Amino acid sequence: MAVRRAQTPHSRIVLNMDSARHRSPEDDPDREEEASTTLRLAHEILDRAPGVLAFTQDTVWRGKHRAPLIARGVTVFTRQHDGATPRPLKHYVYRRCNHRIYTATGRACELLPTVDGVSLYNPLPVRDNPVREGKKSFRFYHDVEIPCPHGPHRELIPVYETREDRELDPRTRRPRFNRAEHIRQIPPLTDYGRRLLGFRQDSESHHSNLDYTHRDKRVPAYGTDGALLLCLGHAWVTNSIALGTAHERPR
Repeated sequence: MAVRRAQTPHSRIVLNMDSARHRSPEDDPDREEEASTTLRLAHEILDRAPGVLAFTQDTVWRGKHRAPLIARGVTVFTRQHDGATPRPLKHYVYRRCNHRIYTATGRACELLPTVDGVSLYNPLPVRDNPVREGKKSFRFYHDVEIPCPHGPHRELIPVYETREDRELDPRTRRPRFNRAEHIRQIPPLTDYGRRLLGFRQDSESHHSNLDYTHRDKRVPAYGTDGALLLCLGHAWVTNSIALGTAHERPR
């Protein structure tokens, strides 16, 4: 997991969970499932390090993991899960037209028919990403533009878990819509999405460097406490080097 912190020379905190999972749960009672462990650590970081703006993680984080972090006002970026299928989002009806909006590839898309009779999910341009701070949580939106022969339409689409999303469907007894699973604050297949994806790749290279600095190319720690101590020490050294380099006077 990589964490971005604002206005610092080296704004990345790297937590290598892989190094904490070399023993079985029976031998390591503190070992937990990866997604819930990294989520707990993310909340702990937010509690202790004000100014964190974004988390990047792999597809181990699903909508239920992203939603509570989004509510705390940070951007959470992961790849779109392979099993996510298009879902109806909203049917907008105007005076002279109507548009059916679905979620696909992590963003709002308009369902359009093709001459071949195949459904096409056309991504809607996101003109702005407004954020509103409420009394208990933050609300993120996509300000989208719906193309139309009668003139474009602008709509605000929530990309946080709404109260309506959490209502239980009487048929399934499950929440009506897992919004954070199907629509992202930053869609993956965009310029900003590719930029955030690079942060995740950077963290993987840190993991590799940490492993390769030790004998047998593995972190010499058993259990989550020992592995976390080594990872924090590695991050401390890396951050100190970056801080010293940033303060050097140009020659």
